[in-house]
Amino acid sequence: MLRAIIGTVAVLAGFGVLERSVDASTGHAGSCTATQAYALIQRGDMVLVRAEPTPLAPVIGTLSGRAVSGELARSQVTIMGSQSGWARIALNTAQGYAATDAAPQSFGWMPADLLTVDARVDGTITLFDRPDLLGSAITTIKGDDMKFRVLGCRGTRLQVVNARHGHVWIDKWCAREEGCRG
Repeated sequence: MLRAIIGTVAVLAGFGVLERSVDASTGHAGSCTATQAYALIQRGDMVLVRAEPTPLAPVIGTLSGRAVSGELARSQVTIMGSQSGWARIALNTAQGYAATDAAPQSFGWMPADLLTVDARVDGTITLFDRPDLLGSAITTIKGDDMKFRVLGCRGTRLQVVNARHGHVWIDKWCAREEGCRG
């Protein structure tokens, strides 16, 4: 009986170590549900889109945004996955994407922390300390207009950071210019 208890504790401890050692920034590409986010780009600037999730990979295109107001332009993209701090984006739906060569690409990579989502949604957003079943709810947000910087994704949750809540995982977000409230 004692041996069974010790074995069970060891297995659970192993799951805890494994869960802490893998986050969205090191997960496999395509490890999340397709989701919308937007890049806020200084007017006149462009974001380089690369073939692989590394700054040394070939540039396959650029992303520029349309001006919303002020100095920042906005470009909405669909995140398909994340790896090592990079977001894998669908190029056929990326607003403001321009390919650098004639070879069409379906997906490209950009630094994930250049992407933003916000809390302008109907209902409650739950913040978690981890992305999946071992994660615990930390707090909830309702009716707030704060922004989050994207760090990565896993499954149906997005890994984000902001000044008020720090590094958390969220289960709901908005990427539309007009907001997502009804």
